[in-house]
Amino acid sequence: MTAVGAWYDAVIVVAGQSCPYAVRPGLPSGSTPTPASRLLAEHAAGAPSDHVLLLDVTAALPALTAPAQCQITVGFHHAGMQAAAQRGLESAHRQVTWLAPGAEVPAGSMAAVYIEACATHEAWLRRLVEGYIALRPGGVLWAAAPNDAGGKRLSRDVTALFGSAHERSKAHQRLVSAVKPATDRDPLPWQEVAGIWPRTVWPTFMVAGRDYASLPGVFAHGRLDDGSAVLCAHLPNLQGSRVLDLGGGVGVLTGTALARGARAVDVIDVDAIAVACLQRTFAADPVRVAWGDVLDGLPWRDATYDVVVSNPPFHAGKRTDESMVHAFVSTAAGHQRPGGTLWLVANAFLAYGPLLAAHYAQVSRVAETPAFVVWQAVR
Repeated sequence: MTAVGAWYDAVIVVAGQSCPYAVRPGLPSGSTPTPASRLLAEHAAGAPSDHVLLLDVTAALPALTAPAQCQITVGFHHAGMQAAAQRGLESAHRQVTWLAPGAEVPAGSMAAVYIEACATHEAWLRRLVEGYIALRPGGVLWAAAPNDAGGKRLSRDVTALFGSAHERSKAHQRLVSAVKPATDRDPLPWQEVAGIWPRTVWPTFMVAGRDYASLPGVFAHGRLDDGSAVLCAHLPNLQGSRVLDLGGGVGVLTGTALARGARAVDVIDVDAIAVACLQRTFAADPVRVAWGDVLDGLPWRDATYDVVVSNPPFHAGKRTDESMVHAFVSTAAGHQRPGGTLWLVANAFLAYGPLLAAHYAQVSRVAETPAFVVWQAVR
């Protein structure tokens, strides 16, 4: 079964150019071009470069305003946001190179880098370092973010890495630019923070005797989140089961399933950082890892599972958005044999009973805490 979200195509005018983009429920900002992405796109139109890198810029908007001769590479952490950008760029017949999850851009290869900064500080620093490494000396960094979601610290961080920065504010957004110096600062900042610079020691944390890789920016970085802890405590013996973990994060549900006897686990996450962590943690285990948006279904189209486990998100950015949970539940049900079981944890205030009952024959609340409910649903 494929749980495809409904796409809506639209057009926005930036720097005098008509820029197509795609929107659907369940994506951060709904994939609508943000004020920060528009600021970056305005500067891309007026600053032609021979080779440009875009990192997490909504709708890849600068790729639509940059001069046609630019060679553009685009990277996203969020698989759904990449899918939205691909749809918009295809509508505009704009050719770009897509950066694979976890792939490193050749050092010193870019004339300009555009970053839409995220609110999570360590994740933003990691992206900033990636952009710095990708730039050649004399290349220009452009970074933007809302004032209330990380924008106020952009200039400080860029200055710490580049030596100086130029800042401007517009429409409650901050736009910061900097030129990469001919020689690196000594010492470079944040080298003591695990996971910020590439090829440093990976941060890990232990749960029930297994080490889990965890990089800045992944959900519940460096800790076992409370919801997953409650679900793990109530998972039954899974001896011989084939298990699907929807939205795996750092993989604690996958690791618990293996410890309870699962013979194989497939795990999917929308976040490229999570996928990198999962691949590292389970490199020696019978685990398949995929980067993808559950709104598009699974890459394993014909797979069926005895058990599905999930701690699904219910936010798209700052907005409550149940379209993701609907996709998780319908995808789980569509890939389970009769008698297969879904184990799901959710915040106590979320009434998922009717949703589960629409797809499963039996639904029960297995455990409750003041904050969480563990649901069991039998196909």
